[in-house]
Parts: sequence; C-alpha cells; structure tokens
Amino acid sequence: MEEVALKQWLAPWPKISAQLSNLLVGLKRRQITGSYETSRKTTELLRSILGTVRWTHARQLMDNIRLLGRVLVKAIPQELAIGNVIRRVLFIIREEYLNAMKTLSSQTQSQLSLGTILTPGTEADYTTPIKELKQSVMEGVSELMDEIENLHVSIAEQAMEYIHAKYVTSWSLPPFISCSCSEVILTYGMSTSVEEFLKAAAKKRQFKVIVVESAPLLHGQASAHRLAESGIDTTLIPDSAVFALMARVNKVVIPAVAVVANGGLIAESGIQNIALAAKKFCVPVVCVAGLFKVHLDSSTSLCPLFPHDVDVLNELIDVLNPVNDYVPPEFVTIFITNTGAYQPSYIYRLLTEYYSPQDYQLV
Repeated sequence: MEEVALKQWLAPWPKISAQLSNLLVGLKRRQITGSYETSRKTTELLRSILGTVRWTHARQLMDNIRLLGRVLVKAIPQELAIGNVIRRVLFIIREEYLNAMKTLSSQTQSQLSLGTILTPGTEADYTTPIKELKQSVMEGVSELMDEIENLHVSIAEQAMEYIHAKYVTSWSLPPFISCSCSEVILTYGMSTSVEEFLKAAAKKRQFKVIVVESAPLLHGQASAHRLAESGIDTTLIPDSAVFALMARVNKVVIPAVAVVANGGLIAESGIQNIALAAKKFCVPVVCVAGLFKVHLDSSTSLCPLFPHDVDVLNELIDVLNPVNDYVPPEFVTIFITNTGAYQPSYIYRLLTEYYSPQDYQLV
C-alpha cells in the first residue's frame, strides 16, 4: 500500500517515477548493493525529487520523504545506509526550516543544538510556507551528495597519519642487535575505502599488508590482487591463520557495513574473529567508514544469507550462513571517517549532529 501511495504521489512527474521504479527493481533484485552504491542512488533520487516535485511546506515534504524511506528500506532491509541517508536529508530540511524561520521571524528562534535535540516537545510544526526553503535544502542535499562521492578521497587523505613506514628494534647489551622492519597491516575482505586508504599511504610509506581471503566468498583474493598491482607488498592468508599471525601484525584496518550508536560496528562475517585476536595481542583496530554508515540502532540481530553454492545435505535441513558480524566497541580503537577520526565513545554524539530524534523511526 505504501509503495502504491508513493507512486501516486510521483505520478505527475514521469521521469522521477521511472527513476524510483528503477531503483526499487535494482534493490529488490540485488542489482544495487553495498552501502556506497545504495546511499549514492538514494541521494540522487532525493535530489531529483527536491528539485522537481512541488510541495507546499516542509511538513508535507518530510512526510513524503519518510514514506519514500519506508518503501526503500523495505525493499532491502539489510542495507542500513538507505535509512541513514533518508534521516540525514530530513535533518537538513528541519535545520534549514528553523534557520529560515529565524530570519523571517522577529522572535528569537534557536538553531538545532544538543539541548534542543535532547529536549522533547521542542519540534516546530513546519507548516509555514517559505519560498527560499527549496533552494537551501537543495544546496544541503548537493553537499551530502558531494560528501558521498568524495568519500574515498577524504578518507585516503588521512592515511599518512595512521600508517608508518618502519619501526626499529634494538638491544643495548651484546650482541648489540638492531632490526629495522616495515609495519605490517592486516585487513579483511574487499572494501574500496580500505583499498584507497592503503594505496594513498603506499605513495610515501613502505609497509606490508596481510589480506585475509574471507572464505567462502573469497573477496580477499580480489582485494589482494589489486593491492599487489599497486606495488604494495601483499600476502594472502586463509581465515584460519589469523590468530597465528596476529602477533606479527602492527595494526588491523577493517571496513564496516554500519557503525552503531554504542560505538560498535556491523561488519562482514569473519571480522569479529579478527577483532578478538587483535584484542588478545593488543593490536590496535582501525575501522574505515563513511559518516553515512553511522546508524542509530545498537541491535545485534543480523540478517542470514543463503548461498547458492551450499551443498544440500537434506531437504529438511536449512543451512544458515551469517552475512555480518557484530563487533563490540571495546574491540575497536578508532573510527576514521570522511570528516575525521573519532573514538567509539563519541559515535553517539555524531547521531545528534546528523540526525533528529523525531526521525529515528520512519513512521
């Protein structure tokens, strides 16, 4: 019913309606997957809607965008970035509305701050028509689009601060041994953000990378191949060798599917084992993720995956293969995002900076 209502709303604008239909088909058929691609496509659709569709006031616009968010999230629930982008745009609308009202009204209107965000009952009605609101909201969404498209570049620019070329070990007593070694980085699976991060560091740093192949999908093999082509000293290892080699690792760099409110992260299945081994050997764990992956839900219930290549043992047996792991915040040292680095304990504050509590539930 909600999908029908959404298409009826966009019916007067055939191009936007077709763009929505193509996105829904791509999501339902899993032709569009991954946090980066789904968030970029969602932002493109939102920008087209804001620039083309007519609306009277902010309340009407926010109600329709919530409807759009529910439809898109229902199409592919495991892609949490879609809901995050919807909430981010709703926050932009609220912020621009309050700023415009402050300019137009003679009464003092406070902007969104931590105090107003955390205080219930402070929401405006958002029904006052404002002519300049459309342009300001469009600019905010365009900035969000630029932020997503330049995500990998922004993260890669910080690589030099966290990856070092060599470390030296020496003993002052006989036989006066001195050893100079390259830093060893361990990573898992395939992630464009992690790859660009390591490639940027390799331009001025010499280090070794150990890539875990991430069975059974073996995404790590493709990642190791691309890193090796870039001239990085790369070693591919099976998942079972992680604990044995962790003592030789200086730093773990991992991607995330989502960063949850308590500072933990949802990541590809197998990363929790790496985090546990790193904790055992006191190896710092660096998570590379865009801000659009910051998610308000701390629930650890994850979606199962049913791979086609799993052998059928019995027609009465269902084999569940988890697609994601939950890594608690105490296993993560630092998050590197496109706007800077943050401790896990600071993630809750990012929620108040980019989302409004009124939009936590898209209902």
